[in-house]
Amino acid sequence: MPRYFKVYYCERIADEVSEHVENFLNDVFQMQFRSVGVRIPRQVAWNSERNAFDAKILLENAKSEGLSFFLWLIEKTLVLDGRYVFGYAEAIKGTIVSTSRMATRTLVAKEVAFHVGKVLGLQQCKDNCLMKETTSFETLIQKPSALCNSCIAKFNRVKIRYI
Repeated sequence: MPRYFKVYYCERIADEVSEHVENFLNDVFQMQFRSVGVRIPRQVAWNSERNAFDAKILLENAKSEGLSFFLWLIEKTLVLDGRYVFGYAEAIKGTIVSTSRMATRTLVAKEVAFHVGKVLGLQQCKDNCLMKETTSFETLIQKPSALCNSCIAKFNRVKIRYI
C-alpha cells in the first residue's frame, strides 16, 4: 500500500467538493489523499446508448497507464454492465466515482469512501457501516459516515500488512 492515495478530478468538479472529499477520506482512513491533477476521460469509454461513461473501460484505461491506488472523480454518469452506478472499484487498482446523481458533497464523500475502502481491501459490510453497499439514492442518504468496529479492525490489519 502506498504512503498516499492519488486523487484525480475532471475539470468540472468544484473545489469545495474535492476538498471535502479529501478531508473526509483522511478522517475515515487516517492516511494521505493527495490531489495529483486533472484527468480527462477517453471518448472510447463513452456509451452513447446510455449517455454515460463505461466505468470498467475507464478503469482499464487508467490501469494500462500504470495507475494504482487512485480515485478519479468525474461529473458524468457511469454505467457498468449496462446499468447505472455511482462508482466502480477494483482492489489494489483504483476507483472511479461519478458525482452526477449526488445532491451534496457529503453524499459524494460517503460514496467515494465506500469505493476507496474496496480499493484498500475492505469488503461490503452488512452492518450499519460506511462499507454497506449503496443500492439506491435512499440507501446512500441513510448510510453512516463512519466504518463499523469490524471494518475498522479489518482495515487496521490490512494497513499493518502493507505499510
